[in-house]
Amino acid sequence: MPMIRRWIRYDDAMYEYVICGHATMRMHVQIVAIVALWRCVLLVQAFSPSTAAAAAAAACSKSSATSSSSTCIAASAAVTSKSSSSGSAHRVKPIPYIATTSTTEHSRALSQYIRRGDRVLELGTQLDACTETIREAIGDGGCGVFVDVKRTQTTSGRSGQGSRDPGMVQSSGSGENAKYIVLGKFGQFRTVLDENVESPFDVLVLDVTAMLGNDLELTALSVIFEFVDDMTRRGKQRPRAVIVKSKAIASLSRRLVHAQRLFDGTVTRDFKSPSRDGRPYIIAGVGVEEYRRTIPHVLQDTDECLEVGCFSGTTTQLVHDASKYCIGVDIGPKIIKRAQAEHPDIHFAVGDAWRSLDMLRIKRDAAALRDSTSLVSAESVLSGYDVVYADIGGLSGPDGLLESLSLIDGLSYALEPRCVVIKSLCMRRLASSLRAYSDIWERSQKW
Repeated sequence: MPMIRRWIRYDDAMYEYVICGHATMRMHVQIVAIVALWRCVLLVQAFSPSTAAAAAAAACSKSSATSSSSTCIAASAAVTSKSSSSGSAHRVKPIPYIATTSTTEHSRALSQYIRRGDRVLELGTQLDACTETIREAIGDGGCGVFVDVKRTQTTSGRSGQGSRDPGMVQSSGSGENAKYIVLGKFGQFRTVLDENVESPFDVLVLDVTAMLGNDLELTALSVIFEFVDDMTRRGKQRPRAVIVKSKAIASLSRRLVHAQRLFDGTVTRDFKSPSRDGRPYIIAGVGVEEYRRTIPHVLQDTDECLEVGCFSGTTTQLVHDASKYCIGVDIGPKIIKRAQAEHPDIHFAVGDAWRSLDMLRIKRDAAALRDSTSLVSAESVLSGYDVVYADIGGLSGPDGLLESLSLIDGLSYALEPRCVVIKSLCMRRLASSLRAYSDIWERSQKW
């Protein structure tokens, strides 16, 4: 009988299941029902593999009773593979991106995540106490490559090179396990990766301001992604950690929330109040179910809301029912016409989410239609929206992370929402990896 392989995703991990039987329509209908049960099985798996295997067998048995097909899903094998060598189900643990904001935090993170014998690449080295912390952590058996960009002399006579002492990396008998490199320009950091093909790095340390001259969030993230991709592609194993000193990325890490962690109570922030630094919270989910499940966690009945990428308006209606109102926006005129026909009590408009100021004009027009007897005040329009939902084609999958962050930034600065909920796999993956060291340190002190 033919064997068909499929994958299901839970919490950014891929699980394979094998279908034995003929690929009939009935079999596919059956699979849809089983996937729902399988999610429960995966939750049980973390606590009791034997219980999970039994639950998987029960799921197969229940599905067989509702269908005459001979389909069988080998779920128990996938569940127990965690303790076996077959490897038919493999969970890929996300690489932690640890964001620090100060020299003290940075030094603590270096001591915590770097191990003896590690190969460490530091971009934006200051040749200071943090560099010394790296050298002490890796020991004689490790290797540190410390990279900086050549600084130009300013008209004031000061240089960004400061008091760096290249001799410190060769002191104390460090010998061949420490190397200091000064690049002509930032983009040349790739040559360092090329020179270390045979010996990939375990940890990347990045001081964004020192390396780039400013706290450039998107550029720093692109460097991290390129490093991880390069090390994964060339090495036998992925890098273990990335430690980045950046206030912008640390702020993002505190505000970006994985939707599953919101639902299971791991994250307990109050999304109905502004964040500590005034920037919006970002909740990243995958699929329509997660996207809509955020509604009771985020919305208040006084909120003025917007959904960009509303399509036929189903989610817009749900958000509208839980808030003061919700406006639906999509780029397709035919889509908007359909949404208006299906939900006549909601205001829909054709618009491009990337043209964020247009969203304020749409709010003004909607307010004028709701109350045509009075003038719409500029203050009410410029106050923006309390919550923005975003379901944009091309950003909901694994690609388009930098575009997603750019869109959120544009909407955030123009509309000043309290919270942005985005349906995006790439953003949820980032939420799995990105961690503020201040939160890690705070939890460790409570223990």
